[in-house]
Amino acid sequence: MRMSARVAIVAALTVLAARPHLAVAAAIDESFGDACARWSALALQAPSRPVAGLRIAAGHLVLTLEKGSAAPVLAGGEAVGIFFVGQGSLEYRTEDPSEVPVVTYNVKKNTGLKAVPEGKGLVIRDTFKEVLWLAQGAPLPALATEGTGESLAAAFAAHTKEFALIRETPPAQRFAAWAQNALGQPLQRGEMRGSSDKLVFVFDPVDDKSEALYCTRAVKEIGDRVYLTTLSEQLLGRTRQEPVAPRLLLVDADIAVTASAGKNVSLSVTEKYAAVTGRTGVIIVNLYDTTFGRSSLDQRHLKLKGVFDEMGTPLPFNHTRDSLAVELPTPIQPGMSVWLRFEIEGDILYRPEGDSYWQLGVEPWFPQPDMGGQYFTAHVTVKVPKPFVPFAPGTTVRRVEEGDYNVLETRLVQPVQFLAVLAGKYAYEEETKDGVTVRIASYAGKNTIALKKLMNLTQKIIAYYEGYLGPFPFKEFNVIEINELGYGQAPPAFMFITKEAFNPIGDDLNELFSKGINERFAHEIAHQYWGHVVKMPGSEEQWLTESFAEISAGLLIRDLRGKSDFKGLVATWRSRAKAASEAAPIPLANRLANKSDSYAAWITRTHLLYAKGPFLLNSIREQIGDKPFLIFLASCQSTFLWKFGNTRSVEAILEAVTKQDWKPFFDAYYWGTEMPAK
Repeated sequence: MRMSARVAIVAALTVLAARPHLAVAAAIDESFGDACARWSALALQAPSRPVAGLRIAAGHLVLTLEKGSAAPVLAGGEAVGIFFVGQGSLEYRTEDPSEVPVVTYNVKKNTGLKAVPEGKGLVIRDTFKEVLWLAQGAPLPALATEGTGESLAAAFAAHTKEFALIRETPPAQRFAAWAQNALGQPLQRGEMRGSSDKLVFVFDPVDDKSEALYCTRAVKEIGDRVYLTTLSEQLLGRTRQEPVAPRLLLVDADIAVTASAGKNVSLSVTEKYAAVTGRTGVIIVNLYDTTFGRSSLDQRHLKLKGVFDEMGTPLPFNHTRDSLAVELPTPIQPGMSVWLRFEIEGDILYRPEGDSYWQLGVEPWFPQPDMGGQYFTAHVTVKVPKPFVPFAPGTTVRRVEEGDYNVLETRLVQPVQFLAVLAGKYAYEEETKDGVTVRIASYAGKNTIALKKLMNLTQKIIAYYEGYLGPFPFKEFNVIEINELGYGQAPPAFMFITKEAFNPIGDDLNELFSKGINERFAHEIAHQYWGHVVKMPGSEEQWLTESFAEISAGLLIRDLRGKSDFKGLVATWRSRAKAASEAAPIPLANRLANKSDSYAAWITRTHLLYAKGPFLLNSIREQIGDKPFLIFLASCQSTFLWKFGNTRSVEAILEAVTKQDWKPFFDAYYWGTEMPAK
């Protein structure tokens, strides 16, 4: 039985007894470095053999190699796959009704294929002329032992070069880690050149606990990168209501940032990882190796100089395609933990439009797992040349001058995700009220009027939320001006808000963006509760952060500005939700993609999370009344206090508060694409 994300956290943090040890394949004796090297240099075994009517099946995918030539693919001396060139056909079925709308949308908007209704699901069919099939822990299709097919060397070289452009965890890392981590479970991957599209299939019952079919998508504006768009993802050994438990949790991070006066930075990061599920001999986390500024011409690099264990011993690692794999000195099981130190340097301090500030934001600028594996306390030290002023989340330990540097040291004692730091030419004021220090910082000079106004607004919003959501999550809260227009962002103990909030009476463009700034301010502050106290374990639960923050902001607007403003906001939610609801259910909003109009897909996704989600929550409020609804929100906060949330538990909390059955409501409107009448 698979653990839920909440149970997984408890298991990691309370050091429960390890699971019974399973038999480990003999291949574990091979080092990760050697395995990664051979998987990074796949080769064909000549000669190829003629193929006719050969079938490959995994999960809901069936490939038929109808006529052509195929040869074994070797990683070192081991046969790990086959490569086929000729005529073939593909059939993939999704039997998950909840994903039917988004599969239909993504297939139509991103491929030349068709998703045909069949039963409660869909079937996708295609022809292909080329396939690379790789497998571990599962048998390979048997090729003929006699006869000679066509030479495949040139086609194989072109195929591997082209598919290597995909920005993903490199297959070499995943397959090399398999022997250490998967304990004989299958891992299978297919790369197909179809009639009009390039497709990728991954069957992974261990880490992803899913099988997925993707198409490739080139983004030339960002360094000619190629990304994967999910066409279908069906779950293995779990339901969609149950977030996948991470292999490891990052539970503590000590981060030292030393910035230059230019674009260079050095990082020393010590992290503690706690094992949650399975045996782990190799960890795979996210870490930039190449980033881009405003265009592909502004390319920057992050270099990992070394990874070290607790005793300072260097560890083998592989860092490429923004993915980092590290071989642990000793494999760990649930209930065990490991400390790792990373020494990093790079030229990744971007100054937008040449401005005098930089931000290391929520992207992987230091090693970090996917969001479901981020659950860490932190100690942060930022050292920047004067006159830049540093900001970091947490309670201030010291803010001092050391020669030509300004130094800030902070500590976060509650587990967070998405840690960010920033430094620049800022002036700030701070004020402590009811135990919370609010710090407002204006860019390029001290905007005294704005600092005072925003201090009062921030304190008023915090006091409102404390009235029903509980004490403000952090002892210090930073509101930082970003010299752009039109957005806000809320990492832990931070709000980055653009300049119209600091100067609403500016030019016409500034005034346009300043409309609704109070609601945006309220939304971003609400994220300290919905996003940090209650965390999302994965993108399918993002409504727990965005939709709940939006309804909280809406109630504040109603109570502090008036019912008419709130009524207008609800009307906006309704109209936007109606326009987006047919494309996908709320939990699958982040899957939406449109290769010819990425903005349209982004807007639809945004309207599901920021409009349909809060509209559903407001519909619940109208049915049960204000007081029970506020009790419901407060109960979500207390139930998920500094933990990962999930919608199945939200539904149970609502039923406990109201003594009503809410399953039909959630099935129709949250897991489905229907809209409530009001």
